[in-house]
Amino acid sequence: MFPVKKSLFLSLLFLLACLHQAIGQGAKFEVNSDIGCNPFTVVVTDLSGAPDTVAVNYDWGDGSPLDSTEYHTYSQPGTYTIIQTVANANPRQDTAIVEVINQYPPEFHLFNCKGTFGSVIVQDTLYEAFEIDWGDGNSEIAPAYALVTHNYGVISSFNVTVKGLINGSQTATDSSNINCHSTTKRLNMIIDIQPAVLNEVQVVETDNTSGSISINYTLQPDNNYLIELKSQNQPGYTIVDTINQVLNPDNYLIRNLNTADNYYCISVTAFDPCDGDRRQSNIGCSINLTSTAQNQQNLVEWFTSSSDFLNYTVYKDGAVASTITNQGQTQFTDDQVVCGINYNYQLSMMENNGFLSISDTSSVTAISTDIPEPIINISATVSGQDIIISWEEPQNYVATGYVISRSKDSNNYEVLDTLTTNSYTDPNLFTQSTQYFYKIEYFDACGNLSEESIVASPVLLVSESDKTLYWTNYEGWSNGISGYLLEKYDENGNLIETIDLGISTSYREDPVSNPYQFISYKIIAIPNDFTNGNVESNLLKVIYRSKVAFPNAFSPDGDGLNDIFNFESRFIKAVRMKIFNRWGELVYQTTEVDRGWDGTINGKPAPLGTYIHHTELTDDMGITFIKSGEIILIR
Repeated sequence: MFPVKKSLFLSLLFLLACLHQAIGQGAKFEVNSDIGCNPFTVVVTDLSGAPDTVAVNYDWGDGSPLDSTEYHTYSQPGTYTIIQTVANANPRQDTAIVEVINQYPPEFHLFNCKGTFGSVIVQDTLYEAFEIDWGDGNSEIAPAYALVTHNYGVISSFNVTVKGLINGSQTATDSSNINCHSTTKRLNMIIDIQPAVLNEVQVVETDNTSGSISINYTLQPDNNYLIELKSQNQPGYTIVDTINQVLNPDNYLIRNLNTADNYYCISVTAFDPCDGDRRQSNIGCSINLTSTAQNQQNLVEWFTSSSDFLNYTVYKDGAVASTITNQGQTQFTDDQVVCGINYNYQLSMMENNGFLSISDTSSVTAISTDIPEPIINISATVSGQDIIISWEEPQNYVATGYVISRSKDSNNYEVLDTLTTNSYTDPNLFTQSTQYFYKIEYFDACGNLSEESIVASPVLLVSESDKTLYWTNYEGWSNGISGYLLEKYDENGNLIETIDLGISTSYREDPVSNPYQFISYKIIAIPNDFTNGNVESNLLKVIYRSKVAFPNAFSPDGDGLNDIFNFESRFIKAVRMKIFNRWGELVYQTTEVDRGWDGTINGKPAPLGTYIHHTELTDDMGITFIKSGEIILIR
């Protein structure tokens, strides 16, 4: 029985071993690197111990199909979870996280040292370390922001390549995965360092903390340069930055300065990073410029420094206001200003060596406490029942508002309106009978009220009972009038005639030569200063009375004298004349103005004696009236 039992025991052990092998050690794996650059090929090592007969699969976490391969390439940046699944294992799954980053070329700066030395400083934090290939068969691993120096042994040119290393090192296994981008630059070695030339300094922004200054310079090829700066109260220079000749080949903006209170002196300094040797350029200083408004003038002041001074140039609104050759002069007074106007000042300093310093723009609004000068020319013209007033804007002041006042007696003025334009219409006035007087005042941009203006009074045209025209002198022009024109219009408004009356202020129509019963008159005042423009009076309508004169006797004897009974008249356009004998019998009638009675009745001579005429007349204005009387016929 014992041999049988032993055989059974051995069989049981064999079955247990097979079962253990089938169950395995559980899911477990590792990756060659948990970070890499895109595209990143990750390699996994299976540590599950599962036999070949047991399926081991991987979910790569990027949506690709489940497979059993032990490597995978990611083509997009991101963070991925890899899941290993082992069939019939306990546990069945294991995970690992990998990160895929975009490739970026490492940023680094080459420095030339005098002679056979070259230096590299890597300005990058994406990678953990960097491999520097010096281009002469030598390479080394360096961290970020470390100055690494190499002796080439000869003065020549070399291509220096810097590679980014994520893990800080590389092996034959993972070099294609963790060695990301590389950058190559040319190192041209020099015998000695050469200083730069500082061409221009300009204050771009004035502020206590965020001021900025722009500098322009000329650099020598393959040299290394620092920007050094000191404020006006600082004893020594401080380094602002090194110059990247690719990004800033000829200009640089220095930020975060107190340009409101200080001026700064600047050098573009050549340096050797290996032995610390420095050689400054010419020193250029910025300008601290301020402007202050004073009564009727602006004070411009500045602070700066120069060792090779040539001149200052003061600019006002872009135009040259003054050129100053005295270095000790540090202010300029501008008295050519108008209250309320904003002015922009800028200063440049030229040195004999060609260096130019330019200040920031300083702006100031001019002020004044003086009373503004009065308005000296006002034009007031009559239009119907309105008076239209216009005036010159002040020459040396900016008017922000006008105050217009009116009087009927030139003494007691009342304010009519306050306005912003230099014209005003005074409506619904008695322009045919009343003389009006006007004054204008204005506020300047500083709130000062001007002196009262010249008094303006439009021409008032009137007619006396004898039809003589009179008019008032025009007031409102400082240079007065050169004369008056009289315009005459018929009843349809057509211009009949214009008469130059010189400086006369009256006119009487000639009753003999005037053919118009109705005439409208207007006076035109002409200024000595033609820029003011003519002004007009009111339009005066005058109706002249018609006149009729009948003789009391006539002698129709054919001697050519007093042969026709008719009347003399002015402005008569229609007539109806009737002649009666002493018994009241109608012996003659006519409707023709110029015909009259020839002393006949039915073609025969009328007897001597007394007759009576009854005449109905209509004048040019349509007015009808009757005249009658006795007539003595004499032969």
